[in-house]
Amino acid sequence: MTPIRRLTGSSALALAAAVALGQPAPKVEPKADAGIPAGVKAFAALDVAALWDHKALLPAREARGKLEFAWAVQSMVGLAPADLDRLALFWHPSVPELPFVALTGRKAIDPAAVAKALSRPGAAAARPVGKAVPVTGGEFAFVHPVDAKTVLLAPAGADPTKLDPIAAILPALRTAAGAHTLTVGVDGAVLDGLPLPVGGPLLEAKNAVLTVDLARDEASLQLRARFPTDAAAKAAAPVLTARFRELAGYAKAQQKKAEAQQTGANTYPGPLLELVAKTMTDAKVRAEGTALVGTAEVKLEEAVGRVLMAVPDAALAARGPSASENNLKQIGIAIHAYHDTYSYAPGNSYDKDGNALLSWRVHILPFIEQVALHKRFKLDEPWDGPTNKALSQTIVRTYQSPGRPANQPWETYFRSFTSPKDAGEKRAWLIDGQSKGPTLATVTDGLSNTIMVVEAAEAVPWAKPDDLPYDSRLPLPRLGGPAGTFAALFGDGSTRTFRRAALDNATLRGAITVGGGEVLALPGR
Repeated sequence: MTPIRRLTGSSALALAAAVALGQPAPKVEPKADAGIPAGVKAFAALDVAALWDHKALLPAREARGKLEFAWAVQSMVGLAPADLDRLALFWHPSVPELPFVALTGRKAIDPAAVAKALSRPGAAAARPVGKAVPVTGGEFAFVHPVDAKTVLLAPAGADPTKLDPIAAILPALRTAAGAHTLTVGVDGAVLDGLPLPVGGPLLEAKNAVLTVDLARDEASLQLRARFPTDAAAKAAAPVLTARFRELAGYAKAQQKKAEAQQTGANTYPGPLLELVAKTMTDAKVRAEGTALVGTAEVKLEEAVGRVLMAVPDAALAARGPSASENNLKQIGIAIHAYHDTYSYAPGNSYDKDGNALLSWRVHILPFIEQVALHKRFKLDEPWDGPTNKALSQTIVRTYQSPGRPANQPWETYFRSFTSPKDAGEKRAWLIDGQSKGPTLATVTDGLSNTIMVVEAAEAVPWAKPDDLPYDSRLPLPRLGGPAGTFAALFGDGSTRTFRRAALDNATLRGAITVGGGEVLALPGR
């Protein structure tokens, strides 16, 4: 049997932690053995509305956390969590290795809008196939409307003309999910096909269903596995207890590894590993006839919020080079093209009295396919002047950090470092009051060791000449998002994502300055 493959990166992790099921279902308790719907080998279903409205998610709903978490979810499923009622992912024999995802909104869903949100920027649009709307360059291939509030996301390999029969499975999934906040079901044959050290007696299970129910201050977890006989269930009990303890030990070890990881590319966030370790340590196991039941209680407190706040960075890092890095690469190409044209890098522009006018980001517009916008700017007027203010509110996708939306869509986290004129060799990439940036030959520390642009903690209007002040005598500026990672563009055009906690101040200062001769030991190099 072909083992089920997870969604790319940590998408499946984020979905299971953040959203799940098809159409709205009445809030009634399921039968004791709803089991696995026919034609489905595994599924996960979540009551998104109940989870999103729960007090445990307050950190993810507030201010910047709401924006970052919402964008992380929307980048994976095409809708923000506040717009979702339920979500389910399930594996179907037509595409055995990849999941289908059913989304139900709190209000009507536009399939074309979901497809656009899931498509990669710059990918060529494709024509609909019947009712199915193609996704271009994304992890899903089609968005198929089921009813006014429900769409089915079909993976690559799915036949867009045969999605109606697959959507017909959704009522059975709703029955299996019942009134639980989260339900995960796996057919026993799937367990047998996966390379997991579950132990012989456990492999006799016909199916296994995990349910999670949220109360005000705690969550109740129950794992119910159905066996052919009472004796088989009883024999499997000590094996399951041992596996819970082993999983707790593994999670603790991985948590320590995550804390010592030198970059932000760790797949599983530390708070999740901490939660798994505690839950598995406290879990209890008992046999009930042909059923083997494992239970655990989780005191929510800040646990769920901490896990979900860590999802955006984990999800984006695990999907390979982050979308922020991709945009920074385009900025790096533009800076080098500008340098090839003018023999120096772009800087912020100033008037004759030394007043700042426009950001270096305005000056590289022609090199990121924004020639028409650049021509409309008055280069002798401030960014917020009579002509330039409206232009400064144009949304330039290259200047955005997907997964980290700013308060306004025309703001950017991509900023350079700038030093006072008397900084000497300890200067950053830009110098206050100088309209010209450095020539590449003057970067004596080496282009691969010098940061040109970085992902800052705070966003500014992209046309505003507002960069991060750097002085070797002052504290370092804050970088990156609340989960502690930031992307950086180096002088040679390479990009990297770092965990700020894993980068000591001396190394970061050495990477900011263009001279000084520091020997850098950048993590991962």
